[in-house]
Amino acid sequence: MGAGDDRIRRYYFFRAVTSFSLWLPFWLLWVYENFENMLIVTVIDTAFWATMILFQIPTGLIGDKYGRKTVLFIGEVTYVAGIFLFGMSDGFWQFLGSNMVWALGVCFIVSGDTPFLYDTLIELKREKEFINIMARCNALMYAMNAVACVVGGMIVDATDRLDLTLLIAAGIGLFGSMTIVFLKEPLVTTAKVQGYQSQLRVGMKIVFGSGAILVLVLFQVVIEIAVYVMAVFRPVYMSSDLSLSYLDIGLFYASFSVVNGIVLTQAGRIETYLGEKMSLFTLYASTLISFVVVFLIVSPVAILAQYLMYAVSGLLSPITYGYINKRVLSSQHRSTVIAIATFLFTLLLAAVEIPAGYSAQESSLRETLLLLAIVIAPIGAYLLHRWAKEVDRIPGTAPGLIKTRVLKKF
Repeated sequence: MGAGDDRIRRYYFFRAVTSFSLWLPFWLLWVYENFENMLIVTVIDTAFWATMILFQIPTGLIGDKYGRKTVLFIGEVTYVAGIFLFGMSDGFWQFLGSNMVWALGVCFIVSGDTPFLYDTLIELKREKEFINIMARCNALMYAMNAVACVVGGMIVDATDRLDLTLLIAAGIGLFGSMTIVFLKEPLVTTAKVQGYQSQLRVGMKIVFGSGAILVLVLFQVVIEIAVYVMAVFRPVYMSSDLSLSYLDIGLFYASFSVVNGIVLTQAGRIETYLGEKMSLFTLYASTLISFVVVFLIVSPVAILAQYLMYAVSGLLSPITYGYINKRVLSSQHRSTVIAIATFLFTLLLAAVEIPAGYSAQESSLRETLLLLAIVIAPIGAYLLHRWAKEVDRIPGTAPGLIKTRVLKKF
């Protein structure tokens, strides 16, 4: 038994309860049921990412000033309010506003969640255990999500009410937010770093001044956008194109979550086996294959490609962030570089998602996904070519990152 085991167990319990996401396969179907218009669906979802762009940095500053536990509580309560309001919505502006509240909650949670755990481990002099404990948290999260997806599918199948998954999840989430009361605020204070503008300036110089890092960031952004757009279309595709029942959708999403969790825990071994060049090529090829299968096969058999897509989702962040971290030589700038990569993803996703929604509304989901694959194929191939030229130039040995809690929405 290590020092502070009780504190860590309470954190596990907090993460387990707040990860019971009944709505995971159904939140988008709830929007689609109200409008039957993919363009409107993507506009509403884009509001989430626009909110993230505006508030992620300010909420981080609040977390540094007022403590991790404070922002966790504010975040969970706001998050729950957003989910509840989303479930109560039936008009465009209601969905838009509630999605922004939902996103604001995520901003606060992200600012407090992982820093809370890491600072706690520093206080307990167990910070070397962070990766293992974080991995256990992620495994617990995926297990809870898997169970929640099945339960959510049973609820919707029995009642034919998609909104109940959101409303019930909000109640469970409110209970989860109360468990924060039993967490202990870590006493460790964070070290002072240079001013925000100076920090950002150096981070930009690192990203855009290094060929290897820029290629990695852009490659991750391209694949991550493809993964997310597929995720936005997935429930409508499964419901409308494949005519699956709500229970079937819940069961499949549960199995997706299991696959994602397993792949995530094996990411290090897979990357070691494949090596840097082949790892990125595998991510690229798997993404394209998934898109092509969805276009060519109108059958539940096509769902097999979704397991491949979830494998990409599980591998992408640990592998690409690991390669980026190895090439950022200054530890105090790693978070800034990752933040710039996240900002680029969010910005470009907002630019891509709405046109994709318009295309899906005017033509079909399958044709839109094929078009997206056609667009990303040459971009990804070019970035892989650049990477092949850069990979042997800049050595590095720093470890990668563990993917953190999934709060929205796949």
